[in-house]
Amino acid sequence: MRDARRAKRLSQAALAREAGCTQSAVSMMEMGRADALSRETLRKIGALLDVEVGVGDKPTRVAGDVSAAGRRVCCPQPECPSNVPFAVGGVVVFWPRSRSSGDAGCYCAYCGEVLLSACPGCGRPLWEGGHCRICGAAYVNPPDAAGASAEVWAAERRRQIAEWHALL
Repeated sequence: MRDARRAKRLSQAALAREAGCTQSAVSMMEMGRADALSRETLRKIGALLDVEVGVGDKPTRVAGDVSAAGRRVCCPQPECPSNVPFAVGGVVVFWPRSRSSGDAGCYCAYCGEVLLSACPGCGRPLWEGGHCRICGAAYVNPPDAAGASAEVWAAERRRQIAEWHALL
């Protein structure tokens, strides 16, 4: 299942959203704990990944390669230094450093997460910028700022990213 998810270039979090479960349940399933999910959810994940789940809930077929060469990709993780946060109207938004999938591969060079190659809202290819031009969905969702204002949190995170880049 993990290989099928990676072939589809989905993160565990994105697959969990589509299947209606938690990211930790997907992680446990991939580690061999299929009992972390109901049979219905396991079958739903199988359908999303084009993996037939048969008797005993073991995968029996994986779909072919789903190449996205030449499309734009970005890291979906808000903690990744490739995503620069800004405060807009009291809300944290991210400007992901998107790039061509042909140059980037399918994993983020900074954090190793599966790169996002389509809008999480509508599934259309990524555009430049932080939001889909069609449905308006954010490509990277902000983490909880833990009580800090959006402006303070974004400024602090940009400072941390600049320090990290200075070390390279």
